[in-house]
Amino acid sequence: MPSIFDDIKAVLTGLKVTFNSFIQEPVTEQYPWTYPNLPPNSRGVLRMIDFHDEKTIANKSIWYAGTRWAPCTTNCPAHTDARAYMTLAAEGKYREGLELLRRTYPFVGTLGRICPAPCEKSCSRAYASQSPCAIRNTKRYFADWELRQPEKERFDYQAYVCQTPLNGKSVGVIGAGPAGYQSAMVLRLLGFEVFMYEAKDLPGGFLTNAIPNYRLPRAIVNAEMERIHSLPGIHLQLNCEIGKDLSWEELEKRHQDIIIAAGAWKPYRLNLEHEDKPWVWYGEDFLEQQLRGQLKTKPQKVVVVGGGNTGFDCARTCRRLGAEVTMIYRRTRKEMPSEDEEIKEGQEEGVKLEWLTSPQKIVMENGRLKGLEVLRNKLGAKDSSGRRKPVPIAGSEELLECDLIITALGRCVELPWLPEDVKTNRNGTVVIDGKGQTSRAHVWACGDVVKVSTVVAALGGADRVALSIADQYGTDIKNCQFLYPYEKEKVIPYADGSLPAADAPAIKRRQGLGLAPTPPEHSSVFAMPALEKRLRCRPFRDNAKQNKMMTHPADVRIQDFSEVSSGFTEKQVQAEGLRCFGCAAEMCVGCGVCVSACPDACIYLDSAKSSNGRQYPASYAIDLTKCCFCGICTEACPTKSLTMSGNFELSMYDKRDAYMDKQRLNLSLVRSEKQAIGEKKSGIAPAKQQAEPKH
Repeated sequence: MPSIFDDIKAVLTGLKVTFNSFIQEPVTEQYPWTYPNLPPNSRGVLRMIDFHDEKTIANKSIWYAGTRWAPCTTNCPAHTDARAYMTLAAEGKYREGLELLRRTYPFVGTLGRICPAPCEKSCSRAYASQSPCAIRNTKRYFADWELRQPEKERFDYQAYVCQTPLNGKSVGVIGAGPAGYQSAMVLRLLGFEVFMYEAKDLPGGFLTNAIPNYRLPRAIVNAEMERIHSLPGIHLQLNCEIGKDLSWEELEKRHQDIIIAAGAWKPYRLNLEHEDKPWVWYGEDFLEQQLRGQLKTKPQKVVVVGGGNTGFDCARTCRRLGAEVTMIYRRTRKEMPSEDEEIKEGQEEGVKLEWLTSPQKIVMENGRLKGLEVLRNKLGAKDSSGRRKPVPIAGSEELLECDLIITALGRCVELPWLPEDVKTNRNGTVVIDGKGQTSRAHVWACGDVVKVSTVVAALGGADRVALSIADQYGTDIKNCQFLYPYEKEKVIPYADGSLPAADAPAIKRRQGLGLAPTPPEHSSVFAMPALEKRLRCRPFRDNAKQNKMMTHPADVRIQDFSEVSSGFTEKQVQAEGLRCFGCAAEMCVGCGVCVSACPDACIYLDSAKSSNGRQYPASYAIDLTKCCFCGICTEACPTKSLTMSGNFELSMYDKRDAYMDKQRLNLSLVRSEKQAIGEKKSGIAPAKQQAEPKH
């Protein structure tokens, strides 16, 4: 029976939830009214801005360019236009897709192999069917395709990056990792001379010093770096450690601005006795020594502590060296930070996983390592990270015998040469503002020194810093259309490079201002029995599954460090491109996300195939007798084409057999604009468009 304390806690919790709900913005879609006097219980009706049909589905790569960002682009830290190159892949336009990617960043082939693909986690295809579009593998195909072309037909970085003359200003970049190379490319594109200072004898940061060859062949990443640091106006100096080989004062004398992109190389420790012995390695150090061929002995039995990608890199590397590997993690697989693909392939290769297990003691015998004593856990309450905290089980100690222990617990930042007035956090990361500037004038930071994260996140941070440096000198960023803007508007430039103004039609539609002045005539072709049989109908059913890239069998993979996967075939990449809905256009693409989101199961959607085999939303209807006008479908819609309008009559009167079918839902705003554009290009006087109602 609950105590008085539990009752009080429950009341306080309820008050907290109520207060949080009160101060938050409303969840439902807000829309303007077209009529001044409305009944208090009027909720409005659903409207669709436009639909794709058999004709418009034929060429997805030119769908109404420049209206908004697709969810995959929004979720990418570097804001890669995945929607564009996915549809270009479907149409076999590999050169156009390659140019789009190469203009965005130099590491196309690299990211196509090692990126955790946050874009895929927001892909609408994953919500509408069994799996997202294979965006990362498609990206790799473009880089692999380029390698098969003659040298003179490959993307010319010198013609692109060096098109702007040097403006007399230079920027010093500390660190030649992904963030350093990205900032160098963008700054040189904008006319700045760039000097990269790297403490190690190899550039690339973790790309070349910590990621195994079976995931990222060195020939791929080395070639992509060479194409940037060999450009006129970009200089690379290796074996140059700040504070030792070059002082901070000298650095500031040389350059107008400085970018700190030195990475995070200090590993977190186990804080156990004997951790400093030669048979205990930190993950990044172990991988670097193996890559350089400097491991003196091959381990026989290894215990890897940690559950991230670095831990699996170490474990799978040891399997290729012939060792038995046990990997321990203090929580369950559900909480493991590593990618599912890494876990699956690691298990296939013979890595033994021990979940709910924590290191307790490094056990020595006769001056040698005997093994790692571990303690079993159970999951308790959630901690500050939102994950359930592992609680040790008393008396569950166990010895895992081994001759090598590798720890992969994460990394923090250590910059002893950093000026005192540059503010840092407790873990050593540098504090920056929204533009990437530190607390010291003309000193910027990006990459892992700001937040230990992924390669693609480092590229996104470098973009922001480079554009901010250029902006302070009034530099025109017209050559960086693919990067702009990083503000919250989430709109992209039009095809001619201009940006949508505040009152542009695309912006109006995004804010829900496009309304039909009067409800259309009832013209439903649907019958109640037919709709009832198609509850929660899924479109594009024959494209539900993602195309899988071929990988070598596990028993073959562990024989050497050859690349695990062989890449997409042309047939596969085109099939995967066809799975992309093209969510960047503000029109219904038939993804079916609204069908899944509707709590009343009143949305009906089906698809048909065009003459060339491509599918499009052929039928669409909403049963108003079931619809409660909650607006959840409009919030879930990835294209923002489904909106709530102020035409309240259909929701108030004669709801018997009231269906909003495709014809009645369609506002035809986009279609009329496209028609006017076509008439303008052909020299025909544009037809007079229907004026929008005043709000």
